[in-house]
Amino acid sequence: MSNAYSVDELLGFLDHAAEKGLMPPATATALAVACRNVFGVLSDEEKKDVGRLDLDAVVKRFQNKRAKDFTGPTLKEYGRRVHRAVNLFLEWREDPANFQAPTRATSPTRRRKPDSEPEIEPGSAVTTLGSTPQASPGTYQTAVPLGRDRIVTLLNVPADLTKAEAKRLAAFVEMLAVDLPG
Repeated sequence: MSNAYSVDELLGFLDHAAEKGLMPPATATALAVACRNVFGVLSDEEKKDVGRLDLDAVVKRFQNKRAKDFTGPTLKEYGRRVHRAVNLFLEWREDPANFQAPTRATSPTRRRKPDSEPEIEPGSAVTTLGSTPQASPGTYQTAVPLGRDRIVTLLNVPADLTKAEAKRLAAFVEMLAVDLPG
């Protein structure tokens, strides 16, 4: 029997929240990606109850361990997202029937034109949950913007992708690169 407050249950909640419209899918995905990364530093025992974790200490452990893999602002944002995900999860666990994720209102001046594309900063990542029709169970889809109108989409990324697998994937992608005359 799984613990109702485990990391796996938290990730399941985020998937459920996106599927049922409790929060925007992009929000749920961003929170899930941050949780997978940050909680990756925990032991199996620590993953059993997110409600008992000292989140600041866990985020600090993650930052210390993975500082070379992420920029400072990304590390800070992952910490913020993990805190938000755990708080939303605990609220939902407390009263699932009345749970509502807070959303931001968009002012009329900030609305996009229907045909306009969102501006995505190169190097940032946009991810969608594995519940999309194309993604296999236990995987997710992610899109990495390379620049304006240049977005690479990765499909069926395993939720438990190992460093060795990531390095193999990176080597494959590097092999695809073309050197343009300069």
